[in-house]
Amino acid sequence: MQSSLWGRNGKQIKIFLAVAGAVAALAVFWFALRGIERAVTSKSHPKQEAKEEERKVTVGAKKKIKLNGKTYTYDHRIETWLFIGTDGSGDEDAQGEDYIGSMADFLLLAVVDKTDKTYGFIQINRDTITDVTMMQKDGSGLASAELQICTAHWYGGNPQQSCENTVEAVSKLLGGVTIEGYYGIGMDAMPTLNHAVGGVEVKVIGDFSKVDPTLKEGETVLLDDEQAYTYVRGRMNVGDGSNEQRMQRQDQYMKALFTKVEQTFKKNPKFLNSLYSQLDEEAVTNTKGRDVSRIISSMAGGESRGIFQFEGETTLGQRLGDGIDHIEFFPDEASVEKIMKELYHLEESDEPEEDESDEIDEEELDESEDYDESEDLDESETEDSEDTDESEDSEE
Repeated sequence: MQSSLWGRNGKQIKIFLAVAGAVAALAVFWFALRGIERAVTSKSHPKQEAKEEERKVTVGAKKKIKLNGKTYTYDHRIETWLFIGTDGSGDEDAQGEDYIGSMADFLLLAVVDKTDKTYGFIQINRDTITDVTMMQKDGSGLASAELQICTAHWYGGNPQQSCENTVEAVSKLLGGVTIEGYYGIGMDAMPTLNHAVGGVEVKVIGDFSKVDPTLKEGETVLLDDEQAYTYVRGRMNVGDGSNEQRMQRQDQYMKALFTKVEQTFKKNPKFLNSLYSQLDEEAVTNTKGRDVSRIISSMAGGESRGIFQFEGETTLGQRLGDGIDHIEFFPDEASVEKIMKELYHLEESDEPEEDESDEIDEEELDESEDYDESEDLDESETEDSEDTDESEDSEE
């Protein structure tokens, strides 16, 4: 299902870049984009612009993924980035054996197609059941289980490993697709964002009477900082209790938030840089300013494909082994295939697998053409993991 909130108007690029992360993570990334975009714009690079304008993709190694028992290939030059908003249920400040990762409350995959100059996003339901590696504290292990994808961030021995494990889980869900980078931040950064813009106005979706009686369904409310956190995080005892309805509230809040950000920035040009600096200390990422700048370069003249969500079935189950029913979302395989085909231009393949050593490194091609000085992207290396205790889902 494609979200109707964002449309395809290329002129909305400056606002739409904000949709590159979770309610907090997305906003943070957008602030980074805007800051870097202004810096890049203020210093023109004629040679680089000429290279980008003249580039013609004449060669590209086909990449393979497997969906629903079928092998697909694609040869478009695509970069994919995962944005992770965590719920603060763990103890990520602890070290070693005391470390406990939080649940990945919000997952958004940005898919940038450099071949046809388009980009789109896949918002992934946190309760999606998929193969999750149960990484141990030292990052090692072999075991995996079919669990809610949000639990992937619970495993590992530090925030970086938790993010890498989440990247691996999302990649498995999507047939083994390559994910170049991640950007994670706690959803507890939401009050900071809300306060910075003087509150965000929304028409309340869902019944909050058991959680916050001041949020009355159907009424228009200017959310204070505490209300904003409750509004985008609340699920249990809110409305129908589904993650789908919470995702609807998150989309609604983001749109209103970004409008306020634009208004605040016009009044105070230093606003974004200041806010990004505050939130940057809370972020966990393997991306660099150069990576973000490259995304902007690809998006700036591109067409938005919008935000996509997989259709599927929601049930209750006890996969976590704690004797408690938890929500489980099973994405429809046909829906996954349809969205992946649209964003990745997949073609079904009957060809035998080729030796990957013979394939052209598309990342190196991008680097050599786009930048005079570059360094390889940090690649998230996720090792297989051993048995460990399954996590308890932490929901609000």
